[in-house]
Amino acid sequence: MIQIKSGQSELSIKYSPFLLILSSLFLSMILSGCASAPRQTNASPDRHYQENLQITGRISVQYQQNDKEQTLPGSFEWQQTASSTNITLLSPLGQVIATIEQNPTGASLQQTGKATRYASDLDSLLNDSLGWTLPVSGLRDWLQGFSLDAQGKRVALKTDDNILLDTDGWHLRYVTWNLDGSPPYPKRINLQRNSVQAGEIAIRIAIEQWTLQ
Repeated sequence: MIQIKSGQSELSIKYSPFLLILSSLFLSMILSGCASAPRQTNASPDRHYQENLQITGRISVQYQQNDKEQTLPGSFEWQQTASSTNITLLSPLGQVIATIEQNPTGASLQQTGKATRYASDLDSLLNDSLGWTLPVSGLRDWLQGFSLDAQGKRVALKTDDNILLDTDGWHLRYVTWNLDGSPPYPKRINLQRNSVQAGEIAIRIAIEQWTLQ
């Protein structure tokens, strides 16, 4: 579900494009799907995928609105298990902009002053709620530095700086890694793509805490 705190109408208006784009990004990215193979052969057999994970970090979205470039910063809290994903999006001041949830029973979306919307999956919910969708999959993999190969097998990328990955219309660059963690994890990820709705979209993700559950 998505919640916007009461008494924050100015914040809500300011972050309306942020909520739209960022919610679209997260809602569509956590779907399972086929992603293209990495541009380079960067397999790293020493790392294993983690089903249960908590991540906090910062995120910045650049997009175009009325032929003008817009930049909106924020932060996020991500929690996943093998069967569910929960995301909280926050303003730079720490105010909750949105929370997103998917579990085995389906997906839900709630906005202030509107009835809660439900769907069997996030893709349908996003399309019904916003009228358009981003066919992107894999954030559950990307935040750990994994991709799916052409056979749908999960592949761990090497922990080298500036590893490139093209998947489902998105271009990813793993700028830096935290090699002190166990296991190592991406520290900064840049994403880019072009969209009809928001022009060129650039996402900057900086992971600050990565915790196994």
